[in-house]
Amino acid sequence: MSLTREIKDYALDLGYNAVGITTAEPFTLVAEELTKRRDAYRWVIDGRLKMLESTTPKNVMPAARSIICAVYDYAREGFPPELVGRLGRLYQSRSYTAPRNRIHGARRQLFREFLEGKGLTVMLGPDLNVPERMAAARAGAVTFGRNNFAYTKSAGSFVVITAFTVDAELEYDEPTIEAPCPENCRLCIDACPTGALEPLKLNPRKCIAFNCFMTQDDYAPSLSSHIPPEIREKMGSWIHGCDLCQEVCPRNQRKLKTNPPVSEFLTLIAARFDLRKVLHLTDEYYESVLRPVAYNYIRGKKYFQRNAAIALGNSGDRSHVPFLTEAMSEPEPLVRGYAAWALGRLGGEEARAALEKALLAESDDGARTEIESALTA
Repeated sequence: MSLTREIKDYALDLGYNAVGITTAEPFTLVAEELTKRRDAYRWVIDGRLKMLESTTPKNVMPAARSIICAVYDYAREGFPPELVGRLGRLYQSRSYTAPRNRIHGARRQLFREFLEGKGLTVMLGPDLNVPERMAAARAGAVTFGRNNFAYTKSAGSFVVITAFTVDAELEYDEPTIEAPCPENCRLCIDACPTGALEPLKLNPRKCIAFNCFMTQDDYAPSLSSHIPPEIREKMGSWIHGCDLCQEVCPRNQRKLKTNPPVSEFLTLIAARFDLRKVLHLTDEYYESVLRPVAYNYIRGKKYFQRNAAIALGNSGDRSHVPFLTEAMSEPEPLVRGYAAWALGRLGGEEARAALEKALLAESDDGARTEIESALTA
C-alpha cells in the first residue's frame, strides 16, 4: 500500500469524512486578494496569524512539499434549539481548534502523530496558517459556495478543515476549485442582515461572527472592542458566531433536515444557558457553560458580557431592564457602555431612569458616551 493510501485510510478511520492532498506551491490567487483588500484583512495579515506570509508555505516551512487536507463533518450530531441563533453550530460542535485533551483536538493530534510516525515533518496552524479552504479545494476535497464557505456533498458547509503540511511528495488529487451553487442564487447574500456578503467575497468588518469575537482590544492590528451601532442592532441574539448564510443555503438543506440526536453534553449546556447569566458572568458559569463551547477566540469575559448585552437589547423584551440596570454597576467600563446601549434600545421609563442615574456616576469617557447616546436614542 502506498504512503498516500495509508494516510487517507487512517484519516477516514479517525472520523474525518473527506481527505485530499495537494502540493505546497504558493496560493497566488489568495495572496493577490489579501493584498488587494489589505484594509479589510489587516488583522490576519499583520497580526500573529501572518496569513499573507503563509500563502507561500515555504516562507514558513522551507521543506514543505505537500498539504494534506482532512475534512470533518461537525453536523453529524444535532444542535439544541436553545442554542441555535445564539452560538454558531461550529462552536457548539467543539471541533474547531479544540485542545488536545478534548476529543476533537485528540483526533488532530493522533493524525499528526501518525504522520510523524511515518517519518514526515509536519506543520499546521497556528504555526503555519495556509488558506485551508483553498487548499482543500485544490486537493479535491471541497468546493466553494457563494457565501465563501467550503462544501462537501455529504456535509454541506458544516465542515472543519485541518491542513497538515508535510515535507514529502505524495500523490496529488484533482482540484475542485468551483462553486456549483444554483444559478443566480442569492439566498445567502440576501440573508445577511449586515450586507457583509457578495458572491465569493466577504467584508469581515460587517460580518456578525467577526464582530462577536474579533473585536477585542490588542487582539490584532486595526482591531478594538468597538462594535458600530449599526452592526449591533443587526446582530440579533448571536453572541458567538453566526449561521444565517448557511441556514438558507439550498446546498445545506438536506443536512439541516437530517435532525441527528443532540448529545447529552450539549443538552446539558443548553439547559444551563441564559443570556442574563452571560451578562453577569461569573467564573463558575464561564468555566461550566461558556468555555466548553466558546473557547476559540474570546480572551476576556467582558466581551461575552458585551455580546450578551447586545443580544438582550435586541430582544425587545423589557423584562431584561432590571438585569441591564444592574450591569451598569459592573467594574468593566465596556460592559457598562454596552448595557447602556441595550437599555436605550429597549427604551421605556424604567430604562431611561436607569440611564440618567448611571450618567451621574459614570467616570469612564467611553461608557459615558454610550450612556449619552442611549438617552438620545
